[in-house]
Amino acid sequence: MVRFILVPATAILLLSACAGQPDCDPMRAFEQARNDRAADPACRSDAYADARSIGQTLGEMERERDELAARADSLDVSERMRLRVLQRDIPQLEAVARIEGYTGPAKLDLPDREN
Repeated sequence: MVRFILVPATAILLLSACAGQPDCDPMRAFEQARNDRAADPACRSDAYADARSIGQTLGEMERERDELAARADSLDVSERMRLRVLQRDIPQLEAVARIEGYTGPAKLDLPDREN
């Protein structure tokens, strides 16, 4: 009888110990930062910090691009130039994120081949 009580109690303790561990995966750090969510203070690795830095920069650039694009008809010259710079730099930073393994492969819009 004691053994039957001990097994579920041990499983519960193991699950609660796992639930308390922070998720310090760099891919998760990248996505959290890209979506403007806070970092887990328990995660201090260089890989985590690098992923957060790239994600944060990319997210800020995307939000700025979207804000400028939303008012494209009323942009002044410097804002139009900034929008062009963002449209050039964002794909480059996305490529860095793909190389680092933070995102999946790029989706290519290729024409259908007819044989």
